[in-house]
Amino acid sequence: MATITIRNLDEKIKRRLQVRAALNGRSMEAEAREMLSGELTDGPPKVRADLGTAIHKRFAAFGGVDLEIPPRQFSTRPLPDFGQDAAKEVMQSDGLGTPESEPEEDFGTAIRKLFAPLGGVDLQIPPRRKSHRPIPTFD
Repeated sequence: MATITIRNLDEKIKRRLQVRAALNGRSMEAEAREMLSGELTDGPPKVRADLGTAIHKRFAAFGGVDLEIPPRQFSTRPLPDFGQDAAKEVMQSDGLGTPESEPEEDFGTAIRKLFAPLGGVDLQIPPRRKSHRPIPTFD
């Protein structure tokens, strides 16, 4: 007979093994031996089915479901143009103007504009403070 030592076993696993052994009227060692021999003597390893097969088996008792899958086809919608001209048109149609006509805004202003239709948002942004740490130099 061979001997095996299992190190770094999680405490929860050990506790579950103790409970299972007590329910079966065995010692922990005998329960682990039974589990290993039962798992490894049943023949080739069991392969878990994929999700589709598992769902099919679950609902096969109810007669299953026959779905009519439509054939694939190409879309008839035109592809959108994401060039600079399209971006300008979208901004103008939304009333935002063109990118060249508006100065770049900071994050707080963008948030305020975004939430303005919903009643606005009051941001309490503290002013920036100068860091007390010296700026490193890489010579």
